[in-house]
Amino acid sequence: MGVLTQELIARGQKFALDKILNLLNKPNKKTLITLTKIMETVSRTEGNVRHARRLRWLFETNHPHGQWWQKILSEAHPNYRRKWVLDFYIKGYFSDNAKKRKELAKQLGFHPPSVMLFSVTQKCNFNCPGCWAHNYEAKGDLTFEEWKRVLTEARDEIGIHIMPVVGGEPFAREDFLDLIAEFPDCAFIVYTNGSLIDDKAIKRMQELGNVYPMLSINGWKETNDAIRGKGTFDMVMEKMDKLREAGIIFGASLTATSKTAEEVGSDEFFQMLSSKGVMWTWTFHYVPVGENPDPTLLTTPEQREMLRLANLNARNTLPMFTVDFWGDAPEVLGCIAGGKQYFHVNGKGDIEPCAFVHLATHNIRTSTLIDGLRSDFMTAIRDGIPYDGNMLRPCMIVDRPEALRSYFEKYKPYETHRGAADYLTKPEIKKQIDCYSGKVKEQMDIKWDQGLFMTAMPLEGEYYHDRHALCSTEKPVGGVHGGCEKAGGCKCKRDPKQLKEYVAELQSR
Repeated sequence: MGVLTQELIARGQKFALDKILNLLNKPNKKTLITLTKIMETVSRTEGNVRHARRLRWLFETNHPHGQWWQKILSEAHPNYRRKWVLDFYIKGYFSDNAKKRKELAKQLGFHPPSVMLFSVTQKCNFNCPGCWAHNYEAKGDLTFEEWKRVLTEARDEIGIHIMPVVGGEPFAREDFLDLIAEFPDCAFIVYTNGSLIDDKAIKRMQELGNVYPMLSINGWKETNDAIRGKGTFDMVMEKMDKLREAGIIFGASLTATSKTAEEVGSDEFFQMLSSKGVMWTWTFHYVPVGENPDPTLLTTPEQREMLRLANLNARNTLPMFTVDFWGDAPEVLGCIAGGKQYFHVNGKGDIEPCAFVHLATHNIRTSTLIDGLRSDFMTAIRDGIPYDGNMLRPCMIVDRPEALRSYFEKYKPYETHRGAADYLTKPEIKKQIDCYSGKVKEQMDIKWDQGLFMTAMPLEGEYYHDRHALCSTEKPVGGVHGGCEKAGGCKCKRDPKQLKEYVAELQSR
């Protein structure tokens, strides 16, 4: 009876997937609503059922997130449309993979991460200030077969289908796209300077359909070129045009420092990116990592709040999905490092807790990924999150420096490159970070206590008003989402009970 039931479920899922593929050529509101109903049908956990229903609410109420989906389905190459839905949403989060990962959690004693970040090479043709890549030795990269083994374990043993790629410069490795071709059912979000993406690479990506370039950019032309090199802004603009013409889903990786935050966080900058065809952005705040880092480049508490609200406003008013590296931490219950939701494997195979914590106790040449995730070092990091509960102060490097210092002292992880522990051991750098974390605590504790944060987008039954009022069950005057035009300014408030219930739901997943 059990075998028969499984067979019927498999047939039902195949029918649902076939129906999804037939819908992808009809990018309209009705199609999207039907898509969420199918997602709900194939969901294997209650959390995913609720997520599908929340998506449906956004589509039904004409939230810009629905316009984003329509834009993807109408502008993307057919290979990308198919992979986007199947790899990212069905295999990555829904269907049997969710059930498989839940069963694995019982064996491991913790929920396995859903994302593995990996540096396919440490080589890079750029040398940008603030980037850690040049601290690693540009030799000793894992071989093709070694990477194949790592990615196979991540997918088949842990159930990871979303694998962001960093470096170095990923496209500097000649066999990079050949490696991607070995894993057609995974999604690879590739952080790149864009300079090595030529017509041949674009054609190959179009054929693969599962490579999502994230072009690095540091601001408008003058600011960007001063950091990344003369002519790089125009080069990135040109690559965006070519990627869009080829129907490749791509995004932008923004680096915010104390000197550039206002620029990369401006409404005009987000609007420009959206008009260029950028489908999503990641705003990364400078982290003082590497040999002799400069803590003065950290975004100030005021800039962090500005960037949080700027990203929030952009994703609720533009057909583009935006993420703030620190500001959106409440949506993922704080820090995601240590395998809480993600981890990093560097070019030499060291299993690191975070892309910005270059310390390790295990290497894939002598252990498995699961061995590394089970280590005392990684376990302590996971167990410490979310510290005192304030998820607006998520980072164990600059917001909770005492946490990472204690892990370093107790578990003795090795440095994976020269100067990796400078922010933990050099007195002057530690003093600057401690001063910074104190200022962040002073401001962010007040905001957290007041409930001045929001989920990535409205919850079911809510509407987005503006970056001051955030969300409310009350419909905005003058529009369904955004631009509330009430006399005297919008003073609508969200229901704290519903937000509390949502956070409790996240914690139970």
